[in-house]
Amino acid sequence: MRLPTAAFAAVLLSTIVAPAEHRPITQDDLDYPGTIVIADGHGKVHSRIVYQAQEDCWRIVSARPGMPNPEVDRPTDRHLYITVAIEKTAGACRPTLTPLETKLTIDDRPGAISLDVMFVDGRGVYQRSQRHRIQR
Repeated sequence: MRLPTAAFAAVLLSTIVAPAEHRPITQDDLDYPGTIVIADGHGKVHSRIVYQAQEDCWRIVSARPGMPNPEVDRPTDRHLYITVAIEKTAGACRPTLTPLETKLTIDDRPGAISLDVMFVDGRGVYQRSQRHRIQR
């Protein structure tokens, strides 16, 4: 009589105290042509950021966690932030769609629902921003 009770208790306990699920980036994620943001269930958020430049003379210089200027921009706890620095590589540009890509892993935060990506040029001027829900 003890065995069924113990087995039932083990099943019940496993449904109540479920460990954090590991969410790896899959090939389906990588096949998506735009930015992807995935929480791995172990305290990290993995992102592949795609910037669709309208000309062929831009490049991504760097990517870092946080807002461009946190004192002025006033980040909230509901979002995670990444700043991507971009720059022109030539004086003359051809108008053509040029996808630029970078990857970054940042710390996750309880309650964060999305990742805001800010694209800033060498002068510190916002060029564009994106907001993506965090896949959990």
